[in-house]
Amino acid sequence: MSVTYDLTGIIIQKKAFAENDLLVTILSPQCGLVRGIAPGARKYQSRLRGRTELLVINNFFLIKGRNLDRITQIETLESYPKLSQTIGKLTVSQYLAELSLNLALGGQPQPELYSLLIEHLKRIENLSTQENLFPYLAQAVFHLLAVSGMAPNVNYCIHTQKAIEPQFEYPQWNVGFSFQGGGIVRDNMPSPTKIDRQINALELSLLQNLANSQPFAVSQITTQPFDPLFVEKSWIRVERVLTDYLEFYLGRRLKSADIITDVLIAF
Repeated sequence: MSVTYDLTGIIIQKKAFAENDLLVTILSPQCGLVRGIAPGARKYQSRLRGRTELLVINNFFLIKGRNLDRITQIETLESYPKLSQTIGKLTVSQYLAELSLNLALGGQPQPELYSLLIEHLKRIENLSTQENLFPYLAQAVFHLLAVSGMAPNVNYCIHTQKAIEPQFEYPQWNVGFSFQGGGIVRDNMPSPTKIDRQINALELSLLQNLANSQPFAVSQITTQPFDPLFVEKSWIRVERVLTDYLEFYLGRRLKSADIITDVLIAF
């Protein structure tokens, strides 16, 4: 007798399977990662075709299979059409989907990861087309890392465990960032771990405030005046540090990350 079940989730990956089918990967708060075959979903007139797009939240009805489950019915609950409004938003949303795919676990509840992904997708969708996306991307990446237990230590030296405060009054001040050590190292301190990046005062301050639940402006974290171009470049470096740190731990490159900087700068 066939075992059927249903779940709510968001599609974070899809691949062609067999002649006309799709292999769909779903992030579900109840079950974590679930993979299922959507039969005939690549056919132009398939009733599943429009409901198997990336980053669409559905209620899925499935039949348990020996190797892969089979999707029999899909009811769409929510979608985010404005994510395809610009190439920048589209690239960022695809990157967050790929990141979630790499952080999620199969067969285990993932309510926090699921909720955070939805929250940040909505936030990005509602941005104006002129908004700088790097701050929102960096905060989303940091939040997803944090809920997965992988966020770097950006408040204390990983060796001394002493708090490090950004020294804005010294233009050349910086601290080290060690991927292997999992966080920041006090400037000029001999480190048994490799220092992969140097972080200036503004970049450190941005990193330290990414744990905030809401987006923030530089003016909210320091009264020090900064040129807007310098701020933009600092956000780019912060996002790059987080991505490189993540890829170090994953041991592989993220496809979306390879193009994110070029796309957003052009955007």
